[in-house]
Amino acid sequence: MEPCGPRSADEEAAAADLISKLPSDVLVSILERLHLRDAVRAGALSSRWRCLPKQLPRLSLDIDDFLPRGQGHFFDDRDTGEDDEGDDVAAADDVLSEAGDKMVRVATALLASRSPAPANAADAHVIATLAMKFHLRRQSCYMSLGRLVDDAVASGKVCAAELTITTKSRTVSWSEDEDRVRARRALLRGYGRRFRNLFDACPAAFGALKQLNIESVKLGKHDFPDILDTCTRLEKLYLFNCVPGPGGLWQVRHERLTDIRISVCGIHGVSLEWVPRLKQFAFQGWFSMTHQLLSFSHVPCLTTVTLSHDNGHLEETLKLSRIMANTAVKDIRLNFRGNNIWVQPESSRRLTDLFRNLTNLKIRNVHHKCGLSWTMFLLQSAPHLQELYIKLTDHECGVVKKNVPWEVPIGFKHYTLARITILGFYSNEETVVTYIRHLLQAAINLEEIDMRENATYCEICGHMEPKAGSRFPRTDEDKETFRKRITTNGRSAIFKICIRS
Repeated sequence: MEPCGPRSADEEAAAADLISKLPSDVLVSILERLHLRDAVRAGALSSRWRCLPKQLPRLSLDIDDFLPRGQGHFFDDRDTGEDDEGDDVAAADDVLSEAGDKMVRVATALLASRSPAPANAADAHVIATLAMKFHLRRQSCYMSLGRLVDDAVASGKVCAAELTITTKSRTVSWSEDEDRVRARRALLRGYGRRFRNLFDACPAAFGALKQLNIESVKLGKHDFPDILDTCTRLEKLYLFNCVPGPGGLWQVRHERLTDIRISVCGIHGVSLEWVPRLKQFAFQGWFSMTHQLLSFSHVPCLTTVTLSHDNGHLEETLKLSRIMANTAVKDIRLNFRGNNIWVQPESSRRLTDLFRNLTNLKIRNVHHKCGLSWTMFLLQSAPHLQELYIKLTDHECGVVKKNVPWEVPIGFKHYTLARITILGFYSNEETVVTYIRHLLQAAINLEEIDMRENATYCEICGHMEPKAGSRFPRTDEDKETFRKRITTNGRSAIFKICIRS
C-alpha cells in the first residue's frame, strides 16, 4: 500500500521531472493555457523548458497587461490627436507611455527570438497567430508596434495577425456643451489620421489580419473600403465608435468575413452586398431609421443577427420584413435598452418565410410601459421557434415610453416552443401574469419556464436597476401562488416552472 502523508522534496522533484519527460508538443500545449508572462517564466525552470516558449504557436500582447494593477482606469487627458514632436515629448513621462514603451521592448525581444521559417522546414517554429492590443498614442510607440508586426509577417516569422487598435480618451456625450463636443470631434479626427498612417505604413501586417478591432477613430471616406480591400484574409471585424466619413453608408463585399460587429458608429446604413461566409452580424446604435439602414444581399451562411438601439426621441420604427430580406437566420437578438420599441409589429404572412429557420429569439430590456403583447407577432411568424428569452426592465431612464398594442389571434397555437426564459419582473405583476398566460395557451408543447430576478446595471445610465420590491415571488409560498396564477387547466403538471430569486 502506498504510504499516506505529504511527499518529500525528493518525491516532489521526481514528480516535476516526470512532467519534464513529456513530449515537447504536450508541454507546449500546457504553456498555451498560461498567460504569456507565466509561459516565458516557465522557460527558466530548466534547460528542458528553456526552448519551449519559442515554440508557442500563438503570442498575445495586451497593453493593459503593462499598466499598473489595482489603480483603476487610465485615461489620456493630454492627447490632442496631433502627431508632432511636442505631443510625443509631453506624453513621454506618464503611466500610459511607460506601458507602451515596455510593450515595445517585450514585443521586440519575443520576435527577435524567432527565426524566419526556411523553405520546406517542417520543424520550424513559426508563430501561427500574433495578437496585439495597443493604443493610438505616441507615434514612436504605436508605429513601432505596427512595424514589428509588419516585419515579422514579411520575414515569415508570423503567419497571421490579430490587432485591437484602441484609444484611452474619455468618452464625451454628444449632449454636452459645444466646446467639448468640438474637441471630441477633433480628437477623433486625429486618431483617424494616426490609424491611416499606421495602415499605410504596415501593408504586410494588415494583409495578414484575421481579426481587426478598431475603437474611437474617425474613418476617412476611403478608410473602410481600403480596409476590406487590403485585409483579404480578415475573418472578424469589430468597430466601436468609429465615426464614418462623408456619406455614412458602408458597403461590404468580402470573401472571408464570418463575424461583423458595428457598435455606436453613427452611420446611416450598412449594405452587406456579398459576404458569402458571414455567420454573425451585430449592429448597435444607428444614426436614423432610413431605408438604407440595413440590407442583406448575398449572405447564405448568416445564422445570427443582433440589433441593439436606444430609440430615444425618434418616432421611426423598422420593419423586419424589409431589413431581414434575403436571410433565413436561426438566431435573432433584439435589445431595446429600456426605451421605446423600434420594431414595427407585422402580420405573420410577411415574415414567416424569413423566419422559417428561426429557432432562438432573445429580446432584451423591454420596458413595462411598452407592454409585452406585441412580442407575440414574432412567435406567430416563427413556426419553428424553440427557445424564447425576454429581459424585462422597470428602470425609469430616458424618454417617455409608449405602449405598443397588438391583438393576439384567438386560438393561436405554437407547436415547437419548448423553453421560455424571463429575466426580471414588473412592479405591475399583472402584466407579466397575463403575458405568461398568453404564452402558455399558445405553446402547447412547452417543456420549461425559467424565471429569474433581475439584478443588473442599466445599459443607458449605468445605475443599478431597481428590484421589483416585494412583487417578485421569493418565498416558497409566493412561488407556489404565482405558479397557480399563471397556469390553467392543470397544465403545470406537463412542464417545469423554475423561479429563482
